[in-house]
Amino acid sequence: MIRKLAVLMACAALLGLAGCSLVSLKSPEKPLSTRDLNTRILTREYSAHFIAAVAQTADQIAVDTRDSEVRINALRWKTAAAGQSLQAASQMVPMMSLIDSWALSIQMSEYFADGAGKSVFGRQQRLAVTLAADLTRRAEELAHQMMEPEEFDKNHRFVDDYAKAHPFESLHFTRPSVVEAWTHDTGGKIRLIDSFGTVPEALADVSDRLRMYGETGPEQLLWRSQLAAQESGIGAGDLKAALQRLDERMAQMSALANSAPKLANGMMREAGARFDSTWEEVTRDVRTERIALAGALNAERAAAAKELDEERAALAADASRIADQVIRETGDEVRRLAREALALLIVLVIVVLGAPFAAGYWVGRAQRR
Repeated sequence: MIRKLAVLMACAALLGLAGCSLVSLKSPEKPLSTRDLNTRILTREYSAHFIAAVAQTADQIAVDTRDSEVRINALRWKTAAAGQSLQAASQMVPMMSLIDSWALSIQMSEYFADGAGKSVFGRQQRLAVTLAADLTRRAEELAHQMMEPEEFDKNHRFVDDYAKAHPFESLHFTRPSVVEAWTHDTGGKIRLIDSFGTVPEALADVSDRLRMYGETGPEQLLWRSQLAAQESGIGAGDLKAALQRLDERMAQMSALANSAPKLANGMMREAGARFDSTWEEVTRDVRTERIALAGALNAERAAAAKELDEERAALAADASRIADQVIRETGDEVRRLAREALALLIVLVIVVLGAPFAAGYWVGRAQRR
């Protein structure tokens, strides 16, 4: 009887656990919402278009002008725009990435239209103004697509105020943090993000960031190297002009030797001395320029490598923090479920064991009466 009673209690406990709606096994990971995922994807697509369009327009400006200062400004523009766009698009919070990219486009448009940069490209200024306005329109359309009407109006006022409060003063595109400004504007009462997403989503985010920096990093390094070379005044035109002067002198000496054979020996000796002096001067200039260019390129390469290392370290830290948070939340959820299951089992055992004894007690008492 005791064995049968134990079997019946075990079956009743299993049936009770299986049918109880309070006991459920679920993952503690909370995936990102559909809007956040779409915002992250579309914002990074916009950033890729932003960088490519600026680079193409800057190259067109450099090709269509002979002004060296305009060419240098074109290099500065695409270098600064690419860096700021990548930084904005790689924000942890998808909606803040969109707002940051939107604010960047407005700042750039106002800078070229009627700000401090309204004449940095001379006659080619209209190309930069037109492109900046088009990029601002695209960013606004994307924000209108991803936000509710009330939220869109509120963020529209914010980015306009931010752009007016922090206009660009140069082609370096130096700007304060949009996230800090947005947090200060809302008083810190609105939560930036509800979840970092599941582990696969977090890993995909890190992989996407590495891909973005890997695709644009070499181009930015090349642009910075070219910018350093042009700002230092070293160019292929200088060497070409020196060699052209040398050719002209050699042609003059050859013509003189043909017209006056008697003076050929003396002229050739004098020409040889001048050639040696000129060649030594050209060689010395080329060596000096090559050393200066190598130093500038090494400095830019080291700076770019340092920035890439810092970005990789930041991404690794973010991934580690997300993994630690997921593991901690998983442990808390498992412990909570274990406590609930144990409490439910105790209640079920009390009910299953106590009911027969209570019934027997009352039946025996009734029989005695």
